[in-house]
Amino acid sequence: MNRRFALAVAVVALLAVSAGCLTYVNDGGDVANATLDADPPREYDFATDRDAAFTLSTGTQYTAVYNVSGVEELRLYRQTPYAGDQPLEFEAFRYRTTDGEVLNGTEFRARGGEVDRTPDETWIRFGDGLGGGQVAFSATGSPRRFSTLTYVEGSYAVTLPPGFSTEFPVVGHISPRGYDVETVGDRDRIVWEDVTSGSVVVQSYRETDLLVFGVILAVAILAAIVGTVYFRRQLEALRERRREMGLGVYEDDE
Repeated sequence: MNRRFALAVAVVALLAVSAGCLTYVNDGGDVANATLDADPPREYDFATDRDAAFTLSTGTQYTAVYNVSGVEELRLYRQTPYAGDQPLEFEAFRYRTTDGEVLNGTEFRARGGEVDRTPDETWIRFGDGLGGGQVAFSATGSPRRFSTLTYVEGSYAVTLPPGFSTEFPVVGHISPRGYDVETVGDRDRIVWEDVTSGSVVVQSYRETDLLVFGVILAVAILAAIVGTVYFRRQLEALRERRREMGLGVYEDDE
């Protein structure tokens, strides 16, 4: 029996190791050119003077533009509580050279650049003559809670969709502190002059959502009041019934 048990444990361990190896092989390697060359959801703002600029939309995608001057490689990943680091998945990759030429993924690789993915991260590496430009891509994210790690140091900017705000403290949240809020057209833009570590988090809300929150809060308060009145009436009815039955009723019974 002990031999069979040991054999079963060995088989399970072998399968686990094999699965891990297969996962590494399957999840690693180059990101497909079709993914990198896809059309972006909107035009990238290469004219930004920020080291990292994000534009959120009311949909499920945001765009990011990074200044990679002095950066030899860019490691993009997400931190998860149970699975550890996971690669940041993105599409519509573009690289803008210092001369203003915009390259898609295929052209970037043809110039010596690399975009590789492992089970833990996505790497962007710059070949000779490609340093000092800007990297842009599109990724999945919600405007109601947007977060990103600090992949490059410097100034950051997050532009909210039209009609979104962070002013109400209960549902609006911004981290780290030391930010300013600008109004650009019909949008709010949160800016930081110097971000060196950690993550940037912006929790926003549609201004019309406040009406919904108000209605929900009013209903909750009304339900609490009605419940309290109902409970006190039931308690008073129980006390009256005890009096009718001749049982002692004391103030401490409440």
